[in-house]
Amino acid sequence: MKIVARTGGKTAERTAARIDVKTGARAGARTATTTAVARATVIAIDRTMKTARGTDSEATGKIATMIACKSLLAGAVVAVLAQCNIAHADTRLQASSGVQYSDGKYGDTTSTSALVVPFSVRVTSGAWSIRASVPYVTVDGPADVSEIIDDSSGRGSSSGSGSSGSGSGSGSSGRGGGDDDDDDVIPAVAARERSVSGIGDASIALTYSLDAIGDSPLYVDFTGRVRVPTGDEDDGLGVGATDYAALSEVGWDGDAGGVFASAGRRFLGDADAFQRVDGWQASAGGWINISDSAVVGAYYDWRNSSVRGGEDPSSMEAYVSWRLNDAWKIEVNGGVGLSDASADYTAGLTLIWRSSTKR
Repeated sequence: MKIVARTGGKTAERTAARIDVKTGARAGARTATTTAVARATVIAIDRTMKTARGTDSEATGKIATMIACKSLLAGAVVAVLAQCNIAHADTRLQASSGVQYSDGKYGDTTSTSALVVPFSVRVTSGAWSIRASVPYVTVDGPADVSEIIDDSSGRGSSSGSGSSGSGSGSGSSGRGGGDDDDDDVIPAVAARERSVSGIGDASIALTYSLDAIGDSPLYVDFTGRVRVPTGDEDDGLGVGATDYAALSEVGWDGDAGGVFASAGRRFLGDADAFQRVDGWQASAGGWINISDSAVVGAYYDWRNSSVRGGEDPSSMEAYVSWRLNDAWKIEVNGGVGLSDASADYTAGLTLIWRSSTKR
């Protein structure tokens, strides 16, 4: 389950930065640092490619793909740093948190519930944005839900008026567990009942947005994401591997509302307990701006199973968001699972804060 949210109508004034002599000197030093980071990134990628040439063709293909994702993220970091050096006028900070609850049997006879408190921060500068999130998770029940406690960094898939967060459900990176071999499950954890709490896996995402294409409401987003194994794998709070994703989204963000469709490819790291497989994901939905401060919307979410032969998670979610003022927004969301690999139902509440544009 993803916390749903997006900026409804992203048009904003762009003010040229005024840089005096002292600021110019500082910007020059920061630019030199950015160049050094870029050079180090290129060298690291080149060394990795040389190592990959010594492996078999299938492994080389996967390594090359993962390198492409890493390159996208590294390049986006460099671009964000460079843009922040020369254009502070439209830099914006956003933070969100809340509570997300899910419950499901995941093909088993016993239910598993998950209570997730996500923490997310996003910095946007011009067309670039970087986002980091980490959840605190409480799980009761036999199923391993570590992979569904994740977030989507898309815009339309978290449609509304603000920013997305992290939750649990089927999710664009999610899966459910259970004792049925056809389900997406980690056997080491699913074999026992447990009640555990702790930090889940963190994620970092970088997005480049093309807005108002041809002076129309059409937009396109390109996102690279890394999921970092910060959660305890033995307790089922994390997957114990580093995952990468390359995503793209196209949408129409009009005055009355909008629609979107997104798709992407996930590249999963190896876990100790079982073999994970890469896969596709997709989502589509829309929203209506019912007033200047209220938005309602819904979307469908699907992805390939993380385990070969497993059932694909899919779900439907809806949300309502209210903008309280220029800085704060509150959102309520709920959903239902459409497969045994998804939670039976989900519900959540999110509070989002956004800074004013720097001048």
